[in-house]
Amino acid sequence: MENTLMIGVVSLLCIFAHVPSLLLRIVPFYEKISAKDKCRLTAIYLAGLAVDFGICMWMGINQVIDVPFYKVNLIVFCIVMAVVNVQIVRGYTKVHLFVFGIVADIVMITLAVGAYISSHLGMQGDAAGIAQTSVIAIIIYAVLYPLLRRLMRYTVTPFLEIDCKNYWDSIWFIPIALFFASIFSDSADVYTSTFGQMLSKCLIGAATILLCIAIARDHQRFRNEEKMNQQIDQQKGYYQALTGQVLAEREARHNFRHQVAAIKGLLDADDLQGLRDYCDNLELEQMGKVDIPYTGNAAADGVLYHYGCLAKAKNIDFSVCCHLKDLSIPDTDFCTILGNALDNAVTAAGSYEGERYIEVFSEKKHDMLLITVDNSFDGILLQEKDKIYSKKREKGEEGIGILSIKKLCGKNGGTCKFEADGNRFQASFLLKNM
Repeated sequence: MENTLMIGVVSLLCIFAHVPSLLLRIVPFYEKISAKDKCRLTAIYLAGLAVDFGICMWMGINQVIDVPFYKVNLIVFCIVMAVVNVQIVRGYTKVHLFVFGIVADIVMITLAVGAYISSHLGMQGDAAGIAQTSVIAIIIYAVLYPLLRRLMRYTVTPFLEIDCKNYWDSIWFIPIALFFASIFSDSADVYTSTFGQMLSKCLIGAATILLCIAIARDHQRFRNEEKMNQQIDQQKGYYQALTGQVLAEREARHNFRHQVAAIKGLLDADDLQGLRDYCDNLELEQMGKVDIPYTGNAAADGVLYHYGCLAKAKNIDFSVCCHLKDLSIPDTDFCTILGNALDNAVTAAGSYEGERYIEVFSEKKHDMLLITVDNSFDGILLQEKDKIYSKKREKGEEGIGILSIKKLCGKNGGTCKFEADGNRFQASFLLKNM
């Protein structure tokens, strides 16, 4: 009875050692998982832990829980749970493999430290030593969990929101390769009892993690630079369009006296038909032009004029009622929010067969700025809770424009909301303007 109780305690500690790795593996994908899938994962995790507990109990009663069994059990359980994650959180197979490798390296480091401490407390590679190693590893996990959680979110989560498949094609193999290289460098029954053995595993694991952090940092910087260049090119396009219209307005004012002279000439000649034809031609000429909006913010004027021209080309009625003078929000952030919203609006309204319109409105109140962009659309909205999925991307992926808007609104102390009512869609942004 006493022996069975001891085996039960050891088995329980063995499966508890899996829990931190299960939590870490799901951290980067947490926002991508629906409530239903979270419940499914929880149920499968608990079932897996229960099955593993039964295996450990059987092994302890019929044979012995030793180092080879502990190692094999740990690796097999991690692989099975990784397969579960791949099947439930779909579309990120290579990302899951990368996460598997990083977490495996973290597990290797904590268990190596735990085994080293355990051996110096008089325990060897038996069941009692394994139990003590598990306890020490769990304590290390608990102390380092906030830091490890930040690590997973830093190296993985930002790259789930952007199209960077080539990035995962090359990086996923690094942590897995170094983990298995470390595991296979020792025989199955080796127990980390010397400082050199512990230091070797810690250095391999730490080097893997630092390498992946450096790659993630470089890739993030590259993406930021690419995004900045896109914004600069976009701003140049807005400026060129606005400059072109300003020049056209100057030319129109310059030619106005000639038009007045022509009209006076037709009046003096009492040529009413000629006057009528001349006025009709002037009207047709003006119909093809878009008025330059004046909001008090030159950068925003450029964005509005650019999308006004695009809307005109698609026969979309475009109206602006905005007062944006003296904004404290950076022009690059504000124009990116406005530009992404208008880009989506032009695309949606332009593909609608009914009445096409886009309405832009702003209102300042105290230290807040409200911007709304309303547009007509086909009424088909791919939405789940507060997420709106793009019709242009893979199923279940939010549009890049909306993701960018959410990020910049949060950066500027604000929020955004997207609503649909029949064939009317409204994007609204509330931003701090102090």
